[in-house]
Amino acid sequence: MNSQVVFLESLFLLVSAAVAAFALSHKSQVSDKAMSYLLCAIASFAIAASFLGGSQIVGYETSAPLMLGVFPLTFLLDGLSRFFLLLLSAILFAIGLFSPGYLSHLKGKISGGQYWIAFFLLALSMFGVVLSADAITFIVMWEVMSLSSAVLVASDHTHQSVQKSALIYLGASRTASGLLCGGFLWMHSLTGSWNFASWNFAQHQAIFPALLILLGFCIKSGVWPFHIWLPYAYPSAPATVTAVMSGFMSKIPIYGLIRILIQGGLSSPEIINLMFVLGAISSFWGVLFALVQNDLKRLLAYSSIENIGLILLSLAISLKARAASLPLIADVAMVAAIFHCLNHGAIKSLLFLAAGSVDAMAHSRDLHRLGGLAKRMPWTMACFFIGAFSICSIPPLNGFASKWLLYQSLFKSTLLFGSYLDRGLFLTAICLLSAVGALAIAVFVKAMGVVFLGMSRSHTAEHAVEASPGMLCAQVLLAACCAGMGVFAPSLVSQITKIASSSTRPITTAPIDFALPIPLLAATLFATALVIYLLFLQSSKVRTFKTWDCGFGPLTAKTQASSDSFAQPLARIFRPFLKYETKATISGRDRRHFPEQINVEVKIVSILESRVYLPCLAVISYLARGLAKLQAGSIHLYLVYVCSTLIILLALGTVL
Repeated sequence: MNSQVVFLESLFLLVSAAVAAFALSHKSQVSDKAMSYLLCAIASFAIAASFLGGSQIVGYETSAPLMLGVFPLTFLLDGLSRFFLLLLSAILFAIGLFSPGYLSHLKGKISGGQYWIAFFLLALSMFGVVLSADAITFIVMWEVMSLSSAVLVASDHTHQSVQKSALIYLGASRTASGLLCGGFLWMHSLTGSWNFASWNFAQHQAIFPALLILLGFCIKSGVWPFHIWLPYAYPSAPATVTAVMSGFMSKIPIYGLIRILIQGGLSSPEIINLMFVLGAISSFWGVLFALVQNDLKRLLAYSSIENIGLILLSLAISLKARAASLPLIADVAMVAAIFHCLNHGAIKSLLFLAAGSVDAMAHSRDLHRLGGLAKRMPWTMACFFIGAFSICSIPPLNGFASKWLLYQSLFKSTLLFGSYLDRGLFLTAICLLSAVGALAIAVFVKAMGVVFLGMSRSHTAEHAVEASPGMLCAQVLLAACCAGMGVFAPSLVSQITKIASSSTRPITTAPIDFALPIPLLAATLFATALVIYLLFLQSSKVRTFKTWDCGFGPLTAKTQASSDSFAQPLARIFRPFLKYETKATISGRDRRHFPEQINVEVKIVSILESRVYLPCLAVISYLARGLAKLQAGSIHLYLVYVCSTLIILLALGTVL
């Protein structure tokens, strides 16, 4: 197929989404089914265009009237952008299947017309950001993406907590946009061009604009210490929105780092080491705070921080290896980062959709009110379990495959790097990732056990029913993708290597040997499980025993492990980071032997939020109140301000 045709098909996809959003703005009643089917059709079209396009590189520049003032919008479709568009399209297709059943339980809480307008604009802008070839097009699409996603976070805006979350997210996205604009303007002043292909970050003068761009992308993706907005925004937004935000929108800053900084030849050791440190801390910080969360979506939000940290760490390893003239390690780490983007996108979309099913059917995300859903929602449980196993890197699922590549790059770095300082750094990273992996298993054992196993902790959980067929189809599709990408990981790694080397500026140079026969491993594990089931489990009889109840009567939901009690041992170990405190109140005449009531309150303080962000906001508020006094309502005073500003600018212009 002609490359120009493929690119025009991609543009047709964007136009279709824009027309759909415009048409919705004129309707008071919106059919969720019709809009969902349209979303599925658009996603299917994009997937077909991505496959049919092959590895061709296509560029397109708009002409009048489709211009931003005097600036044309410039787009580029190559191997890297095609890969990310394929991930986005697959997630949108699953969300299209999931939406009709899920949105029915939000009737009366959100505006259907506003929701679909914002969602189609978000989809349109995400396609636009990935296809952008210059800074002007990128920042325009980025702003549409940020504002439309903020509207979606505030979908249920009648609740004060949702309003607060939307404002926090909006503040973070404004800060990120400001930093990106500063970096883009700085690079334009150095190169005289807005086109990314003309930017060279290898020159010494580019270190500060590179830092601004890196910080802007880190804020948007939720990297530590800029992650504060993420655990607020994700729980407040509908599950369909969090699925696309965590599954793909959080990958757009990673795409930006690859497209702008890495393909731009970034070689500054200071910037690379900063990426390494931020990625390592984010992975540990995210999984540690995920362990102590009692809101299911908030738990998944902190898990996203962990995985974005792992991706950033992989990019830093690739850059360090490239600077040390170790192309093999650089290629392995780069493929690990891109592959983990794909894997995390599928896994986290699956987990957030499963969490949405639990919320819709059990009417709660609070782990203290869930439990016993395995018998009532078996398909949702199975899909959630597959996603949990995948994100915990259990072979042969896809999370294991990308983690294996990351470990490979770290092990080879400890052996091949010449500097002992670098070797010690990589060895420390291996130890850190081992701890992160163990904590991730603890996090999702807690989530799976408390949500689906045991006895129901509330009336709503006890009467929950299975999700609708469309919701289940979306989850099963993503679960199958997680399993398939894990089993066929060697082939996928080979394809990713080809994609990375077929971009406008290749970021890999040689084929990657996955070094593990994953299909054989998967077949062996499946055969072993089948044999164990046929020999030992199928014919076993169910035996009933009376459980020892410690003298407190029959077994109830209160006697089983809770979310807090499960996390408490590990939380106490990491108390300095979590500021973890428990307060127990025991009442009764003989409290020591026969307590009548026990109440335990758990308190966790976010150090960054309480000691950094809140004081900074207090200072900003104080300064803002002082500046507000300048607005006295006098036209004469305003003329003095204007005249003084002009004099200062003229003086500066004369001096400079």
